[in-house]
Amino acid sequence: MRKTACTATLVALVLAAPASGQTVPTRASLDACHTGAAPLDRFAVFSGQMGTVPGTKRMQVRFDLLQRAAGGTGFRRIQAQGLGVWRSSVPGIDIFRYHKQVANLAAPGQYRALVGFRWLGDGGRVLQQAVRRTRTCKQPDLRADLAIGPLTAERAGTGKLAYTVIVRNDGRTATPTFGVGFAVGDQAQPPQTVQPLAAGEQRALTFVAPRCDASEPVRVTLDPDLAVDEANEGNNTRTIPCPLSG
Repeated sequence: MRKTACTATLVALVLAAPASGQTVPTRASLDACHTGAAPLDRFAVFSGQMGTVPGTKRMQVRFDLLQRAAGGTGFRRIQAQGLGVWRSSVPGIDIFRYHKQVANLAAPGQYRALVGFRWLGDGGRVLQQAVRRTRTCKQPDLRADLAIGPLTAERAGTGKLAYTVIVRNDGRTATPTFGVGFAVGDQAQPPQTVQPLAAGEQRALTFVAPRCDASEPVRVTLDPDLAVDEANEGNNTRTIPCPLSG
Protein backbone atom coordinates (compact mmCIF):
# COMPACT_ATOMS: atom_id res chain seq x y z
CA MET A 1 0.00 0.00 0.00
CA ARG A 2 2.84 2.37 -0.81
CA LYS A 3 1.91 5.77 -2.24
CA THR A 4 3.84 7.11 -5.22
CA ALA A 5 4.01 10.84 -5.88
CA CYS A 6 3.30 11.67 -9.52
CA THR A 7 5.07 14.61 -11.14
CA ALA A 8 5.55 15.46 -14.78
CA THR A 9 8.93 15.15 -16.47
CA LEU A 10 9.43 16.54 -19.94
CA VAL A 11 11.53 15.64 -22.96
CA ALA A 12 11.41 17.83 -26.07
CA LEU A 13 12.56 17.24 -29.64
CA VAL A 14 12.56 19.87 -32.39
CA LEU A 15 12.26 18.90 -36.06
CA ALA A 16 12.55 21.59 -38.72
CA ALA A 17 11.94 20.94 -42.41
CA PRO A 18 13.01 23.07 -45.39
CA ALA A 19 10.56 24.74 -47.73
CA SER A 20 8.47 22.26 -49.68
CA GLY A 21 6.15 24.50 -51.67
CA GLN A 22 3.06 22.97 -50.10
CA THR A 23 0.54 24.31 -47.60
CA VAL A 24 1.23 22.95 -44.12
CA PRO A 25 -1.76 22.59 -41.78
CA THR A 26 -1.52 23.97 -38.27
CA ARG A 27 -2.28 21.04 -36.01
CA ALA A 28 -1.77 19.50 -32.59
CA SER A 29 -1.60 15.73 -32.15
CA LEU A 30 -1.43 13.01 -29.55
CA ASP A 31 1.30 10.78 -30.99
CA ALA A 32 1.54 8.19 -28.20
CA CYS A 33 -0.27 7.29 -25.00
CA HIS A 34 1.50 4.64 -22.90
CA THR A 35 -0.16 3.14 -19.84
CA GLY A 36 1.40 1.16 -17.01
CA ALA A 37 1.22 0.26 -13.35
CA ALA A 38 4.36 2.24 -12.43
CA PRO A 39 4.39 6.05 -12.72
CA LEU A 40 7.39 6.13 -15.08
CA ASP A 41 5.57 3.73 -17.43
CA ARG A 42 2.77 6.26 -17.92
CA PHE A 43 3.55 8.92 -20.51
CA ALA A 44 2.12 10.80 -23.47
CA VAL A 45 3.82 12.28 -26.51
CA PHE A 46 2.23 15.38 -28.04
CA SER A 47 3.28 17.32 -31.13
CA GLY A 48 2.56 20.61 -32.83
CA GLN A 49 3.06 21.49 -36.48
CA MET A 50 2.89 24.80 -38.30
CA GLY A 51 3.99 26.42 -41.54
CA THR A 52 4.91 29.98 -42.42
CA VAL A 53 2.54 32.81 -43.27
CA PRO A 54 3.62 35.85 -45.32
CA GLY A 55 6.24 37.89 -43.47
CA THR A 56 7.22 35.13 -41.02
CA LYS A 57 10.71 35.36 -39.54
CA ARG A 58 10.25 32.84 -36.72
CA MET A 59 7.56 30.44 -35.54
CA GLN A 60 6.76 29.48 -31.96
CA VAL A 61 4.82 26.72 -30.19
CA ARG A 62 3.71 26.36 -26.58
CA PHE A 63 2.37 23.27 -24.79
CA ASP A 64 0.03 23.36 -21.82
CA LEU A 65 -0.98 20.06 -20.23
CA LEU A 66 -4.61 19.63 -19.17
CA GLN A 67 -5.70 16.96 -16.70
CA ARG A 68 -9.08 15.59 -15.71
CA ALA A 69 -8.73 13.57 -12.52
CA ALA A 70 -10.94 10.60 -11.68
CA GLY A 71 -14.40 11.87 -10.79
CA GLY A 72 -13.63 15.35 -12.12
CA THR A 73 -16.04 17.25 -14.33
CA GLY A 74 -13.55 19.22 -16.39
CA PHE A 75 -9.92 19.62 -17.40
CA ARG A 76 -7.48 21.87 -15.53
CA ARG A 77 -3.97 23.05 -16.35
CA ILE A 78 -1.02 21.32 -14.68
CA GLN A 79 1.97 23.43 -13.71
CA ALA A 80 5.31 21.72 -14.37
CA GLN A 81 8.76 22.60 -15.61
CA GLY A 82 8.88 22.85 -19.40
CA LEU A 83 5.16 23.50 -19.82
CA GLY A 84 3.66 26.86 -20.71
CA VAL A 85 6.87 28.05 -22.40
CA TRP A 86 7.12 29.39 -25.95
CA ARG A 87 9.62 27.42 -28.07
CA SER A 88 11.06 29.16 -31.13
CA SER A 89 12.13 27.83 -34.50
CA VAL A 90 15.40 28.74 -36.11
CA PRO A 91 15.12 31.46 -38.79
CA GLY A 92 14.60 30.63 -42.43
CA ILE A 93 12.49 27.48 -42.29
CA ASP A 94 9.02 26.91 -43.70
CA ILE A 95 7.83 24.04 -41.48
CA PHE A 96 8.20 23.84 -37.71
CA ARG A 97 7.39 20.65 -35.80
CA TYR A 98 7.85 20.21 -32.08
CA HIS A 99 7.40 17.02 -30.04
CA LYS A 100 6.95 16.96 -26.28
CA GLN A 101 6.89 13.90 -24.05
CA VAL A 102 5.19 14.19 -20.68
CA ALA A 103 6.00 11.36 -18.29
CA ASN A 104 5.14 10.27 -14.75
CA LEU A 105 1.42 10.81 -15.28
CA ALA A 106 -0.87 10.17 -12.32
CA ALA A 107 -3.55 7.50 -12.69
CA PRO A 108 -6.43 7.26 -13.01
CA GLY A 109 -6.74 10.39 -15.11
CA GLN A 110 -7.14 11.84 -18.58
CA TYR A 111 -4.66 14.16 -20.27
CA ARG A 112 -4.55 16.33 -23.35
CA ALA A 113 -2.42 19.20 -24.56
CA LEU A 114 -3.46 22.71 -25.48
CA VAL A 115 -0.96 23.83 -28.11
CA GLY A 116 -0.46 27.49 -28.94
CA PHE A 117 1.10 28.73 -32.19
CA ARG A 118 2.59 32.15 -32.99
CA TRP A 119 4.04 33.60 -36.17
CA LEU A 120 6.59 36.37 -35.58
CA GLY A 121 7.66 39.00 -38.08
CA ASP A 122 10.35 41.69 -38.03
CA GLY A 123 11.31 42.77 -34.53
CA GLY A 124 9.37 39.92 -32.94
CA ARG A 125 6.00 41.39 -33.92
CA VAL A 126 3.19 38.81 -33.65
CA LEU A 127 1.64 38.37 -37.09
CA GLN A 128 -0.85 35.65 -36.24
CA GLN A 129 -1.83 33.29 -33.41
CA ALA A 130 -3.73 30.01 -33.17
CA VAL A 131 -4.62 27.36 -30.60
CA ARG A 132 -5.27 23.67 -31.16
CA ARG A 133 -6.23 20.88 -28.76
CA THR A 134 -5.05 17.27 -28.96
CA ARG A 135 -6.99 14.07 -28.45
CA THR A 136 -7.16 12.69 -24.90
CA CYS A 137 -4.69 10.23 -23.38
CA LYS A 138 -6.54 8.04 -20.88
CA GLN A 139 -4.53 6.61 -18.00
CA PRO A 140 -6.35 3.85 -16.07
CA ASP A 141 -5.08 2.78 -12.67
CA LEU A 142 -3.42 -0.57 -13.36
CA ARG A 143 -2.34 -1.31 -9.80
CA ALA A 144 -3.57 -4.16 -7.64
CA ASP A 145 -6.56 -3.56 -5.36
CA LEU A 146 -7.15 -5.86 -2.40
CA ALA A 147 -10.70 -6.34 -1.16
CA ILE A 148 -12.41 -8.33 1.58
CA GLY A 149 -15.17 -10.69 0.46
CA PRO A 150 -17.77 -12.69 2.38
CA LEU A 151 -17.10 -14.16 5.82
CA THR A 152 -18.61 -17.46 6.97
CA ALA A 153 -18.13 -19.47 10.15
CA GLU A 154 -18.79 -22.92 11.53
CA ARG A 155 -18.31 -24.49 14.93
CA ALA A 156 -14.84 -25.87 15.62
CA GLY A 157 -14.97 -27.20 19.17
CA THR A 158 -15.84 -25.68 22.51
CA GLY A 159 -15.80 -21.90 22.34
CA LYS A 160 -14.18 -21.91 18.90
CA LEU A 161 -15.26 -21.14 15.35
CA ALA A 162 -13.57 -21.78 12.03
CA TYR A 163 -13.90 -18.50 10.12
CA THR A 164 -13.45 -18.48 6.35
CA VAL A 165 -12.93 -15.13 4.64
CA ILE A 166 -12.53 -14.46 0.93
CA VAL A 167 -9.65 -12.18 -0.07
CA ARG A 168 -9.79 -10.72 -3.61
CA ASN A 169 -7.57 -8.77 -5.94
CA ASP A 170 -9.97 -6.48 -7.80
CA GLY A 171 -7.13 -4.59 -9.49
CA ARG A 172 -5.40 -5.03 -12.85
CA THR A 173 -1.99 -6.37 -11.82
CA ALA A 174 -0.79 -9.14 -9.53
CA THR A 175 0.10 -8.52 -5.90
CA PRO A 176 3.29 -9.52 -4.14
CA THR A 177 3.08 -11.71 -1.04
CA PHE A 178 1.15 -9.96 1.74
CA GLY A 179 -0.26 -10.60 5.19
CA VAL A 180 -3.82 -10.77 6.53
CA GLY A 181 -4.70 -9.92 10.12
CA PHE A 182 -7.72 -11.31 11.95
CA ALA A 183 -9.28 -10.46 15.30
CA VAL A 184 -12.41 -11.33 17.26
CA GLY A 185 -13.23 -8.34 19.42
CA ASP A 186 -9.90 -7.36 20.96
CA GLN A 187 -8.42 -10.86 20.56
CA ALA A 188 -5.95 -10.67 17.69
CA GLN A 189 -5.05 -13.95 16.01
CA PRO A 190 -1.77 -14.93 14.33
CA PRO A 191 -1.70 -13.36 10.85
CA GLN A 192 -1.63 -15.44 7.71
CA THR A 193 0.58 -14.95 4.66
CA VAL A 194 -1.03 -14.89 1.23
CA GLN A 195 1.06 -15.75 -1.80
CA PRO A 196 0.74 -13.45 -4.85
CA LEU A 197 -2.78 -12.96 -6.17
CA ALA A 198 -3.25 -12.45 -9.90
CA ALA A 199 -5.57 -9.75 -11.18
CA GLY A 200 -9.15 -10.89 -10.58
CA GLU A 201 -8.09 -13.84 -8.41
CA GLN A 202 -9.53 -14.62 -4.99
CA ARG A 203 -8.48 -16.92 -2.16
CA ALA A 204 -10.23 -18.38 0.89
CA LEU A 205 -8.44 -18.14 4.25
CA THR A 206 -9.54 -20.00 7.37
CA PHE A 207 -8.84 -18.80 10.91
CA VAL A 208 -9.73 -20.89 13.98
CA ALA A 209 -10.44 -18.36 16.70
CA PRO A 210 -12.67 -17.69 19.72
CA ARG A 211 -16.38 -17.57 19.10
CA CYS A 212 -17.74 -14.15 18.20
CA ASP A 213 -21.01 -12.64 19.35
CA ALA A 214 -22.97 -9.42 18.95
CA SER A 215 -20.61 -7.55 21.27
CA GLU A 216 -17.42 -8.96 19.73
CA PRO A 217 -17.49 -8.64 15.94
CA VAL A 218 -14.79 -9.87 13.59
CA ARG A 219 -12.15 -7.53 12.16
CA VAL A 220 -10.16 -8.42 9.02
CA THR A 221 -7.13 -6.36 7.95
CA LEU A 222 -5.42 -6.83 4.60
CA ASP A 223 -1.77 -6.01 4.06
CA PRO A 224 -1.01 -4.44 7.46
CA ASP A 225 2.70 -4.27 6.54
CA LEU A 226 2.02 -2.13 3.43
CA ALA A 227 3.59 -4.58 0.98
CA VAL A 228 1.10 -3.94 -1.85
CA ASP A 229 0.92 -0.73 -3.88
CA GLU A 230 -2.84 -0.40 -4.39
CA ALA A 231 -5.34 1.57 -6.41
CA ASN A 232 -7.67 1.92 -3.40
CA GLU A 233 -6.28 2.02 0.11
CA GLY A 234 -9.60 2.60 1.83
CA ASN A 235 -11.09 -0.90 1.78
CA ASN A 236 -8.39 -2.97 3.48
CA THR A 237 -9.92 -3.10 6.94
CA ARG A 238 -13.44 -4.28 7.63
CA THR A 239 -15.39 -4.94 10.81
CA ILE A 240 -17.98 -7.67 10.25
CA PRO A 241 -20.88 -8.66 12.52
CA CYS A 242 -20.67 -12.16 13.93
CA PRO A 243 -21.84 -14.52 11.15
CA LEU A 244 -23.34 -17.00 13.65
CA SER A 245 -26.16 -16.22 16.03
CA GLY A 246 -27.41 -18.27 18.95
